[in-house]
Amino acid sequence: MEEIIYSVFGFLVAVGVLVTVHEWGHYAAARLVGVRVLKFSIGFGRSVWERSWGVDGTTYAIGIVPLGGYVKMLGEGTGDVLPGEEHRAFDKKPLWARAFVVSAGPVANLWLAVMIYWLVSLIGIAGLPPVVGAVQPASVAQAAGFRVDDRILTVNEREVKTWGEHRLFMLAQVLAGSPLHFEVVGTDGENRRVSVDTGVLGEQIAVAALFEKMLGIQPRLPTIPAVVGDVIADSPAALAGLVVGDRILAIDGHKISDWRELVGQISVRADQEVVIEIDRQGVRQQRLVWPKGTMVNGVRTGRIGIAVMDTDEIFRALPKAQYPVLPALLNGLERTWLTTSVTLRMAYRMIRGDIGSENLSGPITIGHFAGQSARIGLVPFLVFLALVSVSLGVLNLLPIPLLDGGHLLYFLIEGVTGRPVSEKVMLGGQLLGGGLLAVLFSVAIYNDMARLISL
Repeated sequence: MEEIIYSVFGFLVAVGVLVTVHEWGHYAAARLVGVRVLKFSIGFGRSVWERSWGVDGTTYAIGIVPLGGYVKMLGEGTGDVLPGEEHRAFDKKPLWARAFVVSAGPVANLWLAVMIYWLVSLIGIAGLPPVVGAVQPASVAQAAGFRVDDRILTVNEREVKTWGEHRLFMLAQVLAGSPLHFEVVGTDGENRRVSVDTGVLGEQIAVAALFEKMLGIQPRLPTIPAVVGDVIADSPAALAGLVVGDRILAIDGHKISDWRELVGQISVRADQEVVIEIDRQGVRQQRLVWPKGTMVNGVRTGRIGIAVMDTDEIFRALPKAQYPVLPALLNGLERTWLTTSVTLRMAYRMIRGDIGSENLSGPITIGHFAGQSARIGLVPFLVFLALVSVSLGVLNLLPIPLLDGGHLLYFLIEGVTGRPVSEKVMLGGQLLGGGLLAVLFSVAIYNDMARLISL
């Protein structure tokens, strides 16, 4: 229930912020070029709140369906323009002014991403130390020369402060087919140059877990003691007599050195008797426990109902990727550009067929990630918000009728031919665009449901 609450709350906050910023972009641009705004609405359908004020009598409203918004302008669609107000009508404005108003919504979303990335760069994003914890045999990383305990100092001359700091940059390099050059220092204290030719990755799909899935290296994780921090009432652990403070020493004779090993050993023992050896205040004891099987990503996984001890101290010691004011702003601009570039490249590869449609996500998946990021903390939620803001901006700039990009396409045709696109062509385009968007939305919802069923 808590996860559902976080997901719904995170989704509504994200949609509210992103839609408000998008529509505000249209609204501000319209006011700037002298177009009269009749209504500014966040949400569709019947208004649950509505007020009119200002010289133009603009109506500001919140609709009952919080999945979008709109700005209604004078001279847009049907409705007569009163004599003397022609100069305030949208359709009477020069081509450049109309294009400016239409493009301002997506541009506002991109600028929101810049501001968010700037803010989180100032606050600092904590991450794992850039130290190699494992190298997969026969992997790209092993062939390139990575070794366990190598500390990554730079990638393509960029200083590396945390494991995931330049993940987006590297993903863009892979999609562009450009090489990655790492400077690392080994346990012997010697600096080495490790280069990866991204061409060897072939037609593999570039993924966010680039290090782990594509290159084949894992970060060195902080050691979390295998000590019980909490026991859920009536859980298998509670029934077995485990209490807070118990240190897990072994599972069925397998020595346990940290919490990760504990989780791994319990996970593969769903619905079977397990002997747990513990240390309780210096006294060794054994307990019998039956891990309860739970479906996780389609796999039956054992759970005994215990939680880790307070790890705040461990995570406070993690390094941060933090920047001063000006470098933070430049980082915000670059991250927004890289996110835009990666989004467009991934879309192109999807159209080309290199990436399957199962990668499309709908509102359920977005809500899930919104909730997850919100539970972790403010900074992860802000990063999620910036990512979705860029996606919304890029999506709306695509030349699909019904989207802002479709209107810009009409304006481009008007600029080339010297006359507006006919209503018949616009109607046909709207039907085509509406059908395409309906198909994409249906596929995204199907993917959402498929992911839910597999959980």
